[in-house]
Amino acid sequence: MKFKKMRKLALQISNKPLESIKKMMPVLKITGVIFCLVLFLPYIITVFGRGVEEAEKLPLLTGPEITILTEKGTQYIPTDEYLCGILAQYYDKGYTREELKAISIILRSNFLYNLENGKKFYDIWSYQDRMEFWGQNFLNYEKEIRNIISETAGKILLKNGKIEEVTICDLLHNGQNYETILKNNYADYAIYQYF
Repeated sequence: MKFKKMRKLALQISNKPLESIKKMMPVLKITGVIFCLVLFLPYIITVFGRGVEEAEKLPLLTGPEITILTEKGTQYIPTDEYLCGILAQYYDKGYTREELKAISIILRSNFLYNLENGKKFYDIWSYQDRMEFWGQNFLNYEKEIRNIISETAGKILLKNGKIEEVTICDLLHNGQNYETILKNNYADYAIYQYF
């Protein structure tokens, strides 16, 4: 008899927490909806406020990380991400896409040469500078620069097996690809894949 009473009492105790959870379900549902709205609100604003095209991600760039000092403090970014700010200065200056690929390889080579020789300051356009300068064309130009750098990722020029500073000359070509442009204009150099 005592066992049946204890069993009933145990069942009643175990049901009490479930009753309080059932009472809280509407509050939990509302909290979940609010959480989802807060989580996805930036995406919703981007898509409806600026258009679907701007909501697309820009290509991610890779390469060995470098350390740079900015107004925000020390930052660690991939080499090719940094190179984006250097190549941006050549974009929209009348170069063909293949010429820009060749220039990206030259710039990467020079950047690594300068790093090896202790040069610490580089003339780049920051992400914010590019946004302000290009205005409405920013997204298209930025995507194109990132794609160009991605397509030549890790490629540098070596002279006699060593990295040396390369001067950017007038790139002579007749609709050739970037490798042929480099071979024709920089015969003493070889294209090398360093990462």
